[in-house]
Amino acid sequence: MRWILNGLGAAKRWTRFQHLVCLFAAAFLSACTSMSSAPPSANDCVTIQLWSSGWHADIVLPADAFDENHPVRSLFPDAQSFLIGWGERDFYMATDAGFWKGLKAIIPPSPSVVHVIAASGPIEDTPRRRSDVVTFAVSQDGARQIADAVAASLSYDETGAPIVLGEGRVAGASRFLAARGNFHLFNMCNHWTARRLREAGVPVRAGVSFTAPGLVSAIRRKAAPACPIAE
Repeated sequence: MRWILNGLGAAKRWTRFQHLVCLFAAAFLSACTSMSSAPPSANDCVTIQLWSSGWHADIVLPADAFDENHPVRSLFPDAQSFLIGWGERDFYMATDAGFWKGLKAIIPPSPSVVHVIAASGPIEDTPRRRSDVVTFAVSQDGARQIADAVAASLSYDETGAPIVLGEGRVAGASRFLAARGNFHLFNMCNHWTARRLREAGVPVRAGVSFTAPGLVSAIRRKAAPACPIAE
């Protein structure tokens, strides 16, 4: 009986520890990111999307948000839109990741990667699995902030070109690119995405965006669902 009680006590202590970790992460990450772009207006607006696979969220941007010399544009100069995601390198690039590879991605800190899918037409025509999509609006500066943050997240070779680690999920139209920053419990894929959106002027909190459904829900509640109509 004693070992059962001891086990229950340990389980309660572990649950409390998990709650404290999550609260600390939320406070830490929220304090590190501020909104730097104004909200969209009738004359200053870009429609973008957030795609959720159920565990991971990607941002969809029009190609016009990227400068002509942007490293992503240099890889796919004729693309009309891009789907961008960030994550743990081994787990993200694996075709069959599994539970243990996912646990290894969180502890200890691991290298990261950016996944880029280019589309010559609407991104909806790209064969990419998704469980939910939300469309919303940001300012033109907000969209550029996201594109600039993507460039800042990449690693480059001695010539200044992004380091291509392999072909992405869509043959011929996607790449895995080496990224800066480590993936860990306090810096997961949805945290990275939430920070990009907050910098673009969307009032979401990176610290509480541990899950893709949670981030999608926050976008639906807090982002402008469409470009404002001029009065």
